[in-house]
Amino acid sequence: MSWAEEVRLDFIDLLLLARGRVVRTDLVERFGISMSQASGDIRSFIQQYPDAMLYDRSAKCYVPATRRYRSVRGQSKRTIDALAQLAAAGSRLGWRDQP
Repeated sequence: MSWAEEVRLDFIDLLLLARGRVVRTDLVERFGISMSQASGDIRSFIQQYPDAMLYDRSAKCYVPATRRYRSVRGQSKRTIDALAQLAAAGSRLGWRDQP
C-alpha cells in the first residue's frame, strides 16, 4: 500500500473518531481523488478493519460499528487537536472537522 493510501485510511479513521461518519465526498474533497478511488479506499478500510464501521442506509454514510468508536489506526483526541491547530495556523497539513 502506498503512503498516500495510508494517509487516506488514517483520514477515514479520524473522521469516524471526530465526526462519527464518513462519506466518499469527504475523501474526494480533501485529497482531490475520484469517487471511484474514494470507494476503493473505503473498501480497503473495511477489508482491513471489518468490525470498525458499517453503512447506515438511512443516513447514506458510513458510521462506527460501535457506539463509542476507538481508533483502529492509532488516532487520538490529541491528534485531532494538533491537526486543528495546524489548520488554524494556515498549514496545509492541518485538518479541521467541518460539521
